[in-house]
Amino acid sequence: MIAEGRLNLEIAWNGKQITGATVSSARALHASRVLEGKSAAQVIGMVPLLFSICGRSQTVAAAAALEAASGHEVRVPVERLRELVVAAECVHEHLWRLLLDLPALLGEPQRRDSFIGMRRRFDDVRRRFASGTAWWEEAGDIRDLGSWRVLVGDIEDFLAAEVYGMEAGRFLRVATTGELEEWLAAGQGPAARLLGGLWNLSLGRSDVPLFSLPEFAALAGEIAPALEASDEFVAAPCSNGAPAETGALAREAKQPLVAAALAGRGNTVGVRILARLVELARLAERMRELSHGGRVLPWLRSVRLRPKTGVAAVETARGVLIHLAALDGGKVSRYRIVAPTEWNFHPDGAFARGLAGAAARDENEAGRAAALLAHALDPCVAYDVRVGSPAHA
Repeated sequence: MIAEGRLNLEIAWNGKQITGATVSSARALHASRVLEGKSAAQVIGMVPLLFSICGRSQTVAAAAALEAASGHEVRVPVERLRELVVAAECVHEHLWRLLLDLPALLGEPQRRDSFIGMRRRFDDVRRRFASGTAWWEEAGDIRDLGSWRVLVGDIEDFLAAEVYGMEAGRFLRVATTGELEEWLAAGQGPAARLLGGLWNLSLGRSDVPLFSLPEFAALAGEIAPALEASDEFVAAPCSNGAPAETGALAREAKQPLVAAALAGRGNTVGVRILARLVELARLAERMRELSHGGRVLPWLRSVRLRPKTGVAAVETARGVLIHLAALDGGKVSRYRIVAPTEWNFHPDGAFARGLAGAAARDENEAGRAAALLAHALDPCVAYDVRVGSPAHA
């Protein structure tokens, strides 16, 4: 496994407020080059070993990019299985943030035992379907979705007991910020107590546009050419020439409750956590529909750019993940990956802009603000926060 590195977040503080933030990365942004010279099957096997965070989504993206490059046609049951795997991984990651990471930041007790129990259920099901061939065409009987239906029921029960204090479907019927604030005031469920501690903070607002799964034309006509033209795109990706924010907020921005919160409060830390909660409930519905053979809006797109070159984009818990692959003589000749972290922690992106002007009475407050916004934007690696003293700001 490649060392995942860290983000270094340097916060400038003038004694009253945060005046700026500098993001530098010790991540191995070009680690994907170790995949070059390998066969497609080798790449599929290596990707989850190289990238431990969202490893299944990385595998799906790799398979889709290589399939597009080779002209391989994917069967509908395989597509459905991949959507289920990606959705389940997203649920797992959201629960990790809500039950372990966010409580630790807010000084609340972590729900470690509950999370570990649910995590075992994910692993039991996913293990059955992630051990087949490179393309997952022989990963068990992919038409047998019964175990996924059982998992969905377990997820729904878990969300009601350990997250919302009510059924997930009932939470999704909360349609206005007024109704949401009644739920927050009642403190019904762990999520209400956590979100309640963040709801009135103005921290995190910025004018950075939102970026979700690109349409085929944008993926082939803008993103892929930029990725092929310069290795710098991997470190500082842009959409329409500007930094963008990706993740749950981008995906759920048009959902009525999230849209109302955005209109009234802007893209604060609290609204981002709300989007994560809304998405978590909607993911349970998504998985139920998929496990019964239904159709959903895809979280995966791939395009054959030209013979032997393909690009794929996959929605992950943290946002859009992009893989680009080129083949030559049965081997990978070029491989590039753009992870969600590079979108959200762009040097002039949502983290840097969202902190500027935030009030902070001391260095501890400035550091806490940075940690809360970093959590809401959810990097896929650990990070270090350093606050400059007034004398050095």
